Amino acid sequence: MAAGKCGTQTCSKNTPCCVSGYCNNDAMYCMPMNCEPENSYSTSSCWNTAHCVKDSVQFSSSSSFAQIADYNGDPSTAAFVSQFQPSNAKLNNGELQLQLVKQSDGTGFGATVINTRAIQYGTVTTVMRSGCLSGGVVSSFIIRNNNVGDEIDFEFVGADKSTVQSNYYWHNQLDYTKMVKSPQVSDTTTNFHTYQIQWTPDQIVWSVNGNAFRTVKRSDTWDSSVNAYKYPDSEAYISYSIWDGGSGAEGTSSWAGGAINWGAGSFLASVKSIDIDCYYKGNDTTYVPPNGSSSSSSSSGDDDQSGDKSDDKSDKSDNSEEGSQSGDDDSSDDSANGSTTNGEDSDSADADSEGLSSVDEQSGDESSGGRSTSKEKSSESSGAGSVIASFGAVFTALIGAYLF
Repeated sequence: MAAGKCGTQTCSKNTPCCVSGYCNNDAMYCMPMNCEPENSYSTSSCWNTAHCVKDSVQFSSSSSFAQIADYNGDPSTAAFVSQFQPSNAKLNNGELQLQLVKQSDGTGFGATVINTRAIQYGTVTTVMRSGCLSGGVVSSFIIRNNNVGDEIDFEFVGADKSTVQSNYYWHNQLDYTKMVKSPQVSDTTTNFHTYQIQWTPDQIVWSVNGNAFRTVKRSDTWDSSVNAYKYPDSEAYISYSIWDGGSGAEGTSSWAGGAINWGAGSFLASVKSIDIDCYYKGNDTTYVPPNGSSSSSSSSGDDDQSGDKSDDKSDKSDNSEEGSQSGDDDSSDDSANGSTTNGEDSDSADADSEGLSSVDEQSGDESSGGRSTSKEKSSESSGAGSVIASFGAVFTALIGAYLF
């Protein structure tokens, strides 16, 4: 018996999963971050959420990534999946590569890949290189719950190749004045750097190459007007993306660096590795395979992490600034925290976000590879490469490519 209407239709047993008024049986529709259980064939049609397990993903492994059309719902077969078809993401030369390509209308279509397990608190460390060779190109590394609207992010813009921007959001309340840039590093488009988000119930710490540059404490986010801490605390998904910000609304385009110069080169964001250290112990997860199959499988992993991880040490060397991943960094985050900046009090935050906070809220429906090109769009964050928030635009354009 159907749980509810999926738009104007009722999903069938053969196409049980509902997303934005459409029914199907593949990963695009049935993955838990996309699927709408209350509107699907039954409330159990959507695949179960696979929870965080301690993992070290090298993108030289075939089990590190799958195209979404090939993903069967078992997280042990792919750590990350593409979010769209056609896909501009692939494994190549030991890297996960996300490409932004020019479309016939002159705008860019990018790529988004998402972790197949959800995380609630932990330390996430990645070695990557941005694809922002021109103004207008945006790359990102984020942790986001699209349904709730909580997000923690790193974002790169082509207008500035020597820093990365950090921000966080609570319940889709987008406040760009809280953005804080990292200290300068060597060119983020030609060199691999190590980026880390350390997320606990009490604080968030952003680090680059083992050096913490920003700390936000939960205790500082209290808002008496809503009687709540405006602090990201919901289970969320790690993702990477590259997208065209230059063709977006005026505020977005200005922030991203204006229109893209398509002659600047190949816009390719590259990821070598990601280490995921869960705050809570991971759980075995039974998944629901597509096509109404009654078979099931479980994936498991042991995570010995528990308690406060604020004393964790970075496991990457500063040598990664020049593309090297060898060596250990023995400096603890505690010592680095002595020089971190609370985002709300940073002078650089005010300067770097100038012009963004005064932009009017808009609801543009443009998209570029799963990314809204409207920096002011209230239904998603500037860094969220989510399916749901942009389905209205992207789904219409791509429905022929992946519905049948």
